[in-house]
Amino acid sequence: MFSTKSSPVTLFHTSKAENGFIGQYVKIGLKSDRTEEKLRAGQNNRYIAYMPGDMNKKISGEPGTHSQLHAEKIRNPTTAGTILDIRVLSETTGTKVVILTQDSHGKLTKMQELNPDSKSANQTVTLIYRPKSAQYPDGHYDVQINNQIVSVTSDNKSCLFHAFARGLKPEASKEEIALEADRLRSVEADTLLKYPGQWQPFIQRKEWTEAIRGGDWYMAEGAARRQLEKMKETKKVLKKEVGNVGKYKNWKQHSIKNPGIGQFINADHQPPVKSILEARKLNQNSKLAEAMLEVATKSSPLDTSLIDNVEKYHGLDLPTVYVPKEMHREFPSTISKSFRTNLATAIKDDDVVTTFKWTILGAMPRSLVYDGNDKTFKNFKNSQKSQARLSVFQESFQEHSKKMVETWYTLLKDTGVMNNNDVDTLIEWINKEGYLDQNDPDRNKVSSLL
Repeated sequence: MFSTKSSPVTLFHTSKAENGFIGQYVKIGLKSDRTEEKLRAGQNNRYIAYMPGDMNKKISGEPGTHSQLHAEKIRNPTTAGTILDIRVLSETTGTKVVILTQDSHGKLTKMQELNPDSKSANQTVTLIYRPKSAQYPDGHYDVQINNQIVSVTSDNKSCLFHAFARGLKPEASKEEIALEADRLRSVEADTLLKYPGQWQPFIQRKEWTEAIRGGDWYMAEGAARRQLEKMKETKKVLKKEVGNVGKYKNWKQHSIKNPGIGQFINADHQPPVKSILEARKLNQNSKLAEAMLEVATKSSPLDTSLIDNVEKYHGLDLPTVYVPKEMHREFPSTISKSFRTNLATAIKDDDVVTTFKWTILGAMPRSLVYDGNDKTFKNFKNSQKSQARLSVFQESFQEHSKKMVETWYTLLKDTGVMNNNDVDTLIEWINKEGYLDQNDPDRNKVSSLL
């Protein structure tokens, strides 16, 4: 039996003026900038853990930028979980989360207790935080179930999500826990995108704390030791990675084996998962939507009971194209809900050629698609690094677009929804760079949505 008695340190809320007074006292009395930084980290951590969120909060500046970027990062298995992610998962899943750690005598003491704001907690997960040490250089999370510590192992930076998943599903298999951990990442990302105003202040606090040296446990990565060297972004690496086509689950494995790649490369679903799912909802008799979902669920005829998993696990068996992360943030398919809905309409109408033309147009930065003069989109010419990413992307674009079409043809040809004529039409359009033709009707329609 482990003790869960709270530690003797009392956490209390202070005003801005009080925080300033305390900060000055610490700095003058202890003569330590490092101590002051720790104080600020603790204040930020307390804000993240306890400050109520406002779902209707308005955002100044570019709408939802911080929330959107963190949503993109957290989907990637190489992104470690922090107290921020615990707070979002607590709120989203209706879970009370207790965080324990061992004191100097080896006894478990309570560090934090997080409760959802908008609903009553319907379950409790107890996490065990292991501070940074020789054994856990980045920190680590285990889980306590029935007063017993259950060790969590993961070969990437997902130990927090695996621990949370195990707490939610104590009897699940290792494979089920891995899928649940992935689902929790997607659930968090979707929540951040749905309520950006609610979460942006918390994400900003996280970013401020990351800027503090170390950040101590407040921003602990909670990941097991990695023996692999992080992949660094170079033009050679970009040329090797950009334009590769493969299933999303293969990308997840690739990113685990090549830590750091997710910092500059994303796997872009083409077409987007949401467009395929929406097409099915718009027309359950759509042969193209059904065929794409057969690919996504690995079932033929389509097992409709598996469709929910396509959304939960973000289309693990659907094709993706590897693209620079910076480009991905500016794709119409990433930015525009109306674009995804229009693409869904083409799918539900079984219009294969339009579907893949729009898929290709949706996988270009908006600045290359939009023809008007009254909107400004990022043009990636602000730095030498941005220009290098754009150059590699543009060099690859024609070939990887053809490869994407051919991959889908291989997957769909036995269903009868895509034929040789469709492929020839699309390849000819790509070879002639129809996606850059200002007289192309599909390009003009996409441009009108931006």
